[in-house]
Amino acid sequence: MFNRMKIYTVHINPDDTGSRFKPVFIKEGFNMMAFVFTVFWALYQRLWVVALALVAINLGLVVLAKAHLLTHLSVAAVHLGMHILVGYHANDWLRARMGKKGYIISDITAADSFLRAEQRYLERYVAAVG
Repeated sequence: MFNRMKIYTVHINPDDTGSRFKPVFIKEGFNMMAFVFTVFWALYQRLWVVALALVAINLGLVVLAKAHLLTHLSVAAVHLGMHILVGYHANDWLRARMGKKGYIISDITAADSFLRAEQRYLERYVAAVG
């Protein structure tokens, strides 16, 4: 019905001469895959510290539940809260990782889909170069 615009940050590696044609797009906002698959998502994205922290939190919740310091309902609430926080911060962690790899933000684009965002970025790049 209504197209919802999504905002993407475009990252390029200034040290790589062909990186303008291999940009990395990271969407702003909630990451559903990170929300659902927290630890597995972090491992897939090679966010080792995040994955380790999530495993430690999960283990801590299990220990607290086994020691009867937390009820099952409170463990579930904390677990759900953790998933929501991961979903909201996931793309920021990806941006930080790109910065550590030497990538810089080349552009910010808004579009209704990833393909349209890519098209807009490349149109602007060609217009600036040509």
